[in-house]
Amino acid sequence: MLTPQRKGSDYHHGDLRHAAIMAARSLVASHGMAALGLRKVSEKVAVSPAALYRHFEDLEQLRAELSAQVRIEIGELMVAKRDRAAKSKSRRRNAILRFEALGEGYVEYAKKNPRLFEIAFTPCDKEPLAKNSDLAHRALEESVHELAAAGLLSNKTVEIAPMLAWSSVHGLATLIAQDAIPAREHNAALQQIFQGVQLALFKR
Repeated sequence: MLTPQRKGSDYHHGDLRHAAIMAARSLVASHGMAALGLRKVSEKVAVSPAALYRHFEDLEQLRAELSAQVRIEIGELMVAKRDRAAKSKSRRRNAILRFEALGEGYVEYAKKNPRLFEIAFTPCDKEPLAKNSDLAHRALEESVHELAAAGLLSNKTVEIAPMLAWSSVHGLATLIAQDAIPAREHNAALQQIFQGVQLALFKR
């Protein structure tokens, strides 16, 4: 088993792969994607760069794993927000509140973690080993079907709803992550996105 080269390492109990991903996450969160490198990660977990190659083919593989990790985090926040959404006696209103809560979670992650949000959807040549990285999209699809079951969407609209909703909220999240929209306007902008998506998708 590999051992750390110095005390205070982030690498414990032989789980070097996970430690390396978390070290990469820390680097990107603090300094952006340009800071990500195998040597920097190896220094952070206190092992030789060669040790990382036992777990990652190259930097692209590590980037893919970090990207997947961030998508999982986004999905987990979205689901947590959805599950804590306000309750209504109206089935339709409940479906809308839960749908909007997913968007709130997505934007919240981008606002709080702009550098990590950037890497979440960065194209990678390698497929990650991490499971559940599609959690956010699955939660969105579940919400769309909940809206349909509440009578808010037509069968045809159900097919286009996930992409329309995701691309709309993602565009706003990206603008917020890039500080293109003043903080005082974030909530109003999100409400405008919600209104636009619902006008485009909901039955009249």
